[in-house]
Amino acid sequence: MRPPRYHFPDEVRSATREMAAQTVRDGTVAGTPEELDAWILQARDVREPLERGGYATEFTAADLFPLYEVMVEKAGGGVPRAEAAAPSRSPSRVGMLAAVAVAIAVIVALVLTLG
Repeated sequence: MRPPRYHFPDEVRSATREMAAQTVRDGTVAGTPEELDAWILQARDVREPLERGGYATEFTAADLFPLYEVMVEKAGGGVPRAEAAAPSRSPSRVGMLAAVAVAIAVIVALVLTLG
């Protein structure tokens, strides 16, 4: 059985919302919990309300990261960098390119055998 999810206090949720908005504005959206922790450590104005809410004693950046990702999405930051780095080709496009390549090969083979 899965343990209950941690319920972040309103102060932590608010600070996370501000942090997400600021990182989106600055183009410094954290892509990993480690990057988020490093950002928090250098941002005293955000770190203090997080610590009052239990950061580093009741939860870590790894626990906070999913909430941060949601807040980044709501702030207009799009998908996190780790997901954005995924290949952009969809399976249907790759399949279409493969079908075209096969068709060309068949046409060339027919021309060579008949010609």
